[in-house]
Amino acid sequence: MAVQPRSPVVTIMGHVDHGKTSLLDAIRHTTVAAKEAGGITQHIGAYQVEHAKKTITFIDTPGHAAFAKMRSRGAQVTDIVVLVVSATEGVKPQTVESIQHIKAAGVQYLVAITKIDLPDKNIEMVKAQLAEQEVFVEGYGGDIVLVPVSAKTGEGLKKLLEMISLIAEMQELKADPDAPFEGVIIESRKDVQRGAVASVLVKQGTLKVGDTIFAGQVEAKVKAMTDAFGKTIKIAGPSVPVEVLGWSEAPVVGSSISTIKAIAELQSFQSKSQAAGSGEELNKIKLKLIIKSDVAGTLEAIENGVLGSEVILIGKGIGDVNEADVLLAESTGAMIVGFHVKIPTGVKKLAESTKVKVKTYAIIYDLIDELQKQVLKLIEPSIDEEELGTALVSAIFDMRGERVAGCKVQTGEITRGKLYHLKRADVVVADPKMKSMKTGKNDIESAKAGTECGIVFRNFSDVQVGDVVVCYRVKEE
Repeated sequence: MAVQPRSPVVTIMGHVDHGKTSLLDAIRHTTVAAKEAGGITQHIGAYQVEHAKKTITFIDTPGHAAFAKMRSRGAQVTDIVVLVVSATEGVKPQTVESIQHIKAAGVQYLVAITKIDLPDKNIEMVKAQLAEQEVFVEGYGGDIVLVPVSAKTGEGLKKLLEMISLIAEMQELKADPDAPFEGVIIESRKDVQRGAVASVLVKQGTLKVGDTIFAGQVEAKVKAMTDAFGKTIKIAGPSVPVEVLGWSEAPVVGSSISTIKAIAELQSFQSKSQAAGSGEELNKIKLKLIIKSDVAGTLEAIENGVLGSEVILIGKGIGDVNEADVLLAESTGAMIVGFHVKIPTGVKKLAESTKVKVKTYAIIYDLIDELQKQVLKLIEPSIDEEELGTALVSAIFDMRGERVAGCKVQTGEITRGKLYHLKRADVVVADPKMKSMKTGKNDIESAKAGTECGIVFRNFSDVQVGDVVVCYRVKEE
């Protein structure tokens, strides 16, 4: 079977209480697929509906936080986002945060204005507020599709599904059911009775009961699969969400999945590497910023002071640094700078655990000067690497509590005190520091091509047979 059209994968995002859940429920319960299944019996984080004899897959997440977490691991599973905005409340802080995440992901989106059945609705107000966030809808200076809907009356639901289908058709989404299986974890948990359970979205190929699959280092022998309605199924093709039983432990949400362990590990690493930028333009930008300030005037002054060709503004806002800011920074590789704002203890811990850089300032000139210095560093002469030697990891063994990589030097010379890349399948997976290098029991300073040695890296143990150690130096041109 060759490449063929697949169902679009859609995520609904927006401010709390703007009707995301009600909209999902209304769509779910008014579609043929839901009726045939007899209602929702099991939550797996995603479900499918049928419209005009075609299927649409909806990712049922808590919002931009979950979206960001998956993106931080490179799990770009969404084809289309529906941005939900209340017709009575308009654009709110989480609406802005959702817009920032959508734009950072580079994903196509449309706007659903909800609660149009309420007497105090104001659709024109919403359009104007969206324009202030550079979201220009049709008839208001742009081409972003806007659909007024009511989850209560059902008004606009058919139109919304039609627009989603139209956008999907224009995207020409395709997959090969016969290709090697690829998927992504969209939810996972431990069940008291069933053990580790994970919701999987099939991206390519076909998943079958009995397959052995890998999500990073976590393995599963697929014992059983159920769809979003709790129905037991034997196979699942592209864009189909299923709940999988048989995991050795609960895999990490956002992990790439494959039937081949090495490929799954490589996919997970590559996706993490790609998650820091989205799209060609974003990847070209070297300094990515999220700016928070106490007042709008200062925010504008900071923007004017630092933005340029080497800088892109990922997000901005008024008020203290929050969890959403950190998640956005993690998923895009951005730095957070704040002026006269606080970082709550919980947010600070999240930033530390996700390795997101957050700096706050009390004097605006200090903030601007610091960022300008960083920009200057970006435009300094480029740095090239000169490869000095390579060594293939042929064995792994433990000695006195340390992980030793048994290596054979292939080219040049491996020397202590230099810089090192660790490559896996031609992809750099780490830049570890060398702790020691030995031949037998003897410490050595270098090893030349054709010789063998044992290498121990400092505070780093993720070395595998088949990895390549690259010794190099940098030179400025």
